[in-house]
Amino acid sequence: MDGPQTAVDKIRRFSEKRQKAERTYDEQPISPAALQVYNQKLDDTLRELQDQVRRQEDDLRTLRAANAVDLSKIDTSPWARVSEVRRAKNAYDSLLKADANLPKPESSLPPLLAVEETSHLVKESKAYVSMTAARLSTNRERLNIEEANFRSAQVIRDGLQNRIKDIRTEKTSKSKKTPSQLARDFIGDQELKKDEIDMSIEDLKKTLHDFVDNTLAPMLAAEDLGGPTVGDVEDISDAVLERGYTSHGKPKKPKATETSHDNTQRRIDELLPRQNDGRENERPHSTNKREAAAAEMHDLLDKLFEAGASYIDLPSESAASRFLVRVKVAQFHPRDARRLRMIDFGRSLND
Repeated sequence: MDGPQTAVDKIRRFSEKRQKAERTYDEQPISPAALQVYNQKLDDTLRELQDQVRRQEDDLRTLRAANAVDLSKIDTSPWARVSEVRRAKNAYDSLLKADANLPKPESSLPPLLAVEETSHLVKESKAYVSMTAARLSTNRERLNIEEANFRSAQVIRDGLQNRIKDIRTEKTSKSKKTPSQLARDFIGDQELKKDEIDMSIEDLKKTLHDFVDNTLAPMLAAEDLGGPTVGDVEDISDAVLERGYTSHGKPKKPKATETSHDNTQRRIDELLPRQNDGRENERPHSTNKREAAAAEMHDLLDKLFEAGASYIDLPSESAASRFLVRVKVAQFHPRDARRLRMIDFGRSLND
């Protein structure tokens, strides 16, 4: 059986539900007859709850009066205590067997309580789902980070184990060799490294010369003729180089007679095969300004490679030397602009 305080709480919640329902009914259009029936049901339920509270309060007062025992007056004998316990047990049994004062089936209280409890559970479930989703996303991101760290640690561990194994093997093999054998092995390793470096240098030289022939030569020739600086204009044709540039650095316009002359010259070049003088490994003789600029850059690079860190003498200042200085491949002598050398990339420019 619920106590009076529980019943009072139910009445309070019921009153709040009633006020909320009345506000809802006031806001929505409803017929007077339906509203009167609904109010009557609410009044009956409220009256029933109030009667239940009064009955429970009377039963509680009666029970307290019947069970008011002065502990100081209780007999200390075991049989007296057992009889007191039995009387208390019989009183509680009678209360348990009594009919519960529950609301009537047609009462509006159970549906209201059910709706309230269901709404409360739904709100808690939604909040818990949102909190769980956020926590799940955070845990997944943390899992991905931990997996990446674990894979990195495994790679580092494998690398260290292989390195330790190689060092131990190398140390064991070295301990079994004489000093002369170790010296020969070291010299052989250095020669292999030197051969690899020489091959890499030759490949780089070939790539550099190809770049000069295919891309850089027209721009160098244009700058020498008073045209744009290297890198400002690309795809400069031989015809533009033959015509030259104005004093403002603009290409000169072609003349009317140049078209027929160029076609005739091209047909003659196609009909007459080029003579091979047996010097296949030498660069071809410069036949136009582009090839002349390429040959000049090749010669300058070869001289710089051979001189190393030493200065070379320039016959004259050209677009090739200026370009190498601009791209920080070479530098002029501090007191003589007719001398040039390769930059030692292991040192600063002022050393």
